[in-house]
Amino acid sequence: MEQELIISEVARLLDKLEELLQDGRRLPWGRQVMVDADAMRTVIQHLRHALPEEVRQAQWIIQERDRIIQSAGHEADQIMSDAMQRARTLAGDAEVVREAQTRADEILRLAESRAREIHQGALAYADEILAQVERTMSRAVEEVRRDRGALNPEQAANS
Repeated sequence: MEQELIISEVARLLDKLEELLQDGRRLPWGRQVMVDADAMRTVIQHLRHALPEEVRQAQWIIQERDRIIQSAGHEADQIMSDAMQRARTLAGDAEVVREAQTRADEILRLAESRAREIHQGALAYADEILAQVERTMSRAVEEVRRDRGALNPEQAANS
């Protein structure tokens, strides 16, 4: 029953709006009509009050839905922006890691090459020292033989 009263009141107010338009003064150009603004506002106000609470709640729900959708859109944009930034950072980090690995490989290659050079140099140095020792020892052995021969010329001739 209350529903019928609301519908009846809304229909009556809409009729009143239509009446205000018909009673308004027509302007000579186009389809414009001058109406009593205060009377129009009063009817609109009554119309709003005649609408059931559910309609006002539905209007609020629609506004809230739009606000939530807009907020979710902003949040989605922010998440995408953050994800893109993170992807760029990770790509940059990957590039840094790749460059660091390349540099580490180069340093290792140079270190191994230098180690081979040092090893070869150490072997050559050791060989040179041993050759000097050998020459020195050979001279010492010759000198010992000469000295022995001088001590015992007969035995030196038989040796």
